[in-house]
Amino acid sequence: MKPGTFLRIHRWIALAFAPLLLIQALTGALILFREPLAQMIDPAAMTRQSSPGTQPAPVSTLLDSVHHSFPTMRITRLFMPSNADAAAFAQLSGAQGEVRYASVDPGNAHVLASGPIWRFPIEAALQIHYRLLGDWLGIAIVALNGLALFLICASGVKHWWPGRGRIIASLKVRRSLPSRIKLRLYHRSAGAIASILVLFSAITGLLLAAADLPLGPSPTAPIRTTSLSDDQIDSAIALLHDRLPQAHVRDIRFATDGTLAVNLYADEAGPRAVDVVSIDATAPSIDGVLKSRDNPALWLTVLPLHAGDSFGLPGRLLLMIEALALIFLCISGPLQWWRSRSSRPGTKK
Repeated sequence: MKPGTFLRIHRWIALAFAPLLLIQALTGALILFREPLAQMIDPAAMTRQSSPGTQPAPVSTLLDSVHHSFPTMRITRLFMPSNADAAAFAQLSGAQGEVRYASVDPGNAHVLASGPIWRFPIEAALQIHYRLLGDWLGIAIVALNGLALFLICASGVKHWWPGRGRIIASLKVRRSLPSRIKLRLYHRSAGAIASILVLFSAITGLLLAAADLPLGPSPTAPIRTTSLSDDQIDSAIALLHDRLPQAHVRDIRFATDGTLAVNLYADEAGPRAVDVVSIDATAPSIDGVLKSRDNPALWLTVLPLHAGDSFGLPGRLLLMIEALALIFLCISGPLQWWRSRSSRPGTKK
C-alpha cells in the first residue's frame, strides 16, 4: 500500500462523518448519566412532587391522567420511576405516527409535563443517539456512523503507529511549535490516547444498531385491537405481583391486542438486565416469563458495555472522557484541514 494511503482514508472518511460523529459524541456524553441529569436540568418535569412515602397510584390511574392530556393518542409504553423521587414517564403514539411524551407523578398521578420529544431534552438526546429521531433509516445511519468511526480510528492509528519503543515520545508536543502545527499534533496525540476506547465504542455501537435493523420480513398487523379497562389493567398488574411478589417493574409495553410486556429489573443477572413477563390483560393471565439469562437479545450483553454500566461509575466516567476527546477530534480535525487548505499557494483568501 502506498505511503499516505491510511492518512487519506482517515482524512476523507473523517471529514464526511465529522458532523454526525460530533452529534453522537455530544448526545452520548449527555445520556451517560441520563436519569440524574434529566432531574437536574428539568426538576419540575422529572421529579415527583408528592412525598416519596405516598402510596403509589394504580397504573390505570397514571394512564388515565396521561390520556387526558392526549385524548386522541394511544399510550404505548410506561416507564416506572427509576428512584424514589423520580417521575414516571409515558410514550404515546397517534394515528398518523406522531409521538408524544408525558411525565407523571407516581404518587398523585398529576401530569408534570407533556409534549413532543424536545420538551424532554435528555430523552431527545437518547433518541438522537440511538436512531437520529428516525425509524429504521435513522438506525441504519447510526450503524454506518459506527462503521465509519471504526475505519477512522483504525486508519488513524495505523498511520500514526511509531513502533513499540517510541509510543510515549511520539505523543509529546513541543510548546515552541507554531499553533497550526501544535493543533495537528494535539489531534494526533488525543486520537492515539483515546483510540482503544473509541474502537470499543464504535464496535459495540455498531453491534447494537445493526441488531435493530429490520432485515427480516415486516411484522403483520395485529388481528384485533383491544381497549383495556382500568380494572383489566390493574388486575393484570395485581396478578403479576401476586405471582412474582419481589417483582420490580422497569416499564410496561401496551400492545394493541390487549397484551402487556412487562420488563422487570433483574439486577442479579447484570446491569440493565430484565426479565420479560407477557400478560394477557383481557383474561388476565400470564402467558410466559422470559428470564434474562434465557433471553437471546444482543442488547442485554452489549448495551451495558457500550454505556459503561458493566464497569460502574469508573466506566461511565472513562466514557465521558472519551466523549470529550471525540468532541475535540471532531472539531480539531476539520479545522486543521481547513487551515492547511487555506494556506496552500494560490488559494483565494
